Amino acid sequence: MTQRELVARTVTVIGLVILAWILVWLVRQTVEVLVLLLIASILAAGFAPLVDFVERRWRLPGGIRFSRGAAIAILYLGILAIVGGLLSGIIVPTAREAAGFAQQLPEFLEHLRQWLVDLRGTRPWLPDLAAMLDHLPSQISGLTRYGPEAAGVAFRFVGGIAAVITVLVFAFYMLLEGAGLKRAFLRLFPNQDRARVNLVLQRIETKFSGWLRGQIVLSLSVAVPVAIGLSLIGMPYPFLLALIAGLGELIPVVGPALSGAVAILVALSQPMWRLIAVVIFYIVITNVETHILVPRIMSQAIGLSPLLTLIALLSGIKLMGILGGLLSIPLAAALQVIVSEVVREIETGSAEPPSLKEPAAAAAPGHDSR
Repeated sequence: MTQRELVARTVTVIGLVILAWILVWLVRQTVEVLVLLLIASILAAGFAPLVDFVERRWRLPGGIRFSRGAAIAILYLGILAIVGGLLSGIIVPTAREAAGFAQQLPEFLEHLRQWLVDLRGTRPWLPDLAAMLDHLPSQISGLTRYGPEAAGVAFRFVGGIAAVITVLVFAFYMLLEGAGLKRAFLRLFPNQDRARVNLVLQRIETKFSGWLRGQIVLSLSVAVPVAIGLSLIGMPYPFLLALIAGLGELIPVVGPALSGAVAILVALSQPMWRLIAVVIFYIVITNVETHILVPRIMSQAIGLSPLLTLIALLSGIKLMGILGGLLSIPLAAALQVIVSEVVREIETGSAEPPSLKEPAAAAAPGHDSR
């Protein structure tokens, strides 16, 4: 190897390292935007069949069809109406229950204190929990020092609302311009590969759409048993608590625990046997949801095995927390599609299998290709 070749190879390696570093830096700087785009693409894939249905089947007077933009707007208005109805069903009863709980709190604390005193009288080896309860008001009054942290939480809440709006805007334009975006993406590949890439994209869209449907089924699969179980126990507001449990399924791992905490808070004003029954009931529901419902429903919805579903869920939570857990399953499903396609190509030894020659005409699909 001549000195000139050695210098050229050294410069090439250094250039590649610098380019890789720049790419990593760009990804780290734009990771939040990339996550929002991923969430928007999942929503767009899930909403696409509904938008297509409105666009194709609904008619204005005179037989005029809705445009693509109008169909998306109708879907968004329907979603906003549903979300608004759910929020009104949660906020109004919750505010009423909170006001009643605040009025009964002193009486409840007095009963609790007397119960703790009697308990320590029969079991003197227990710590003085009644004294700790007496110091509770002073500790609550000292919570004002956490004002800056509370303000930070409020700002993060506002930022979360802005992120939701951003995702909906991204999803709107993905639904509106999805066909053009797909055509532009397919032009990056050689002609002989476009049919295969298009088929992979369609399969990924199917996985994303199935995951969204699976989340809805999972929420219903938890909300209905919670409503029935709490009604049998005799808890107040069983349907409200069931609604909170269903919405909590959108937050992996933490969501069921939060919904259980709300139910236990309401049960504190109930007889002791009912409180114990609620705690046991939610322990059972949480374990059934985590170990049985999530793996099996997601396996049916997107084709992942229960074991891979659990591995993806736990890995996503470990890497990115709650958001990682939420996105881990659709990402694992998309990765499964890509890996299976690569493995199939390696096994057949052909870049253009016969099964993909027929969809070659769909290399530049419109939104009807969904």
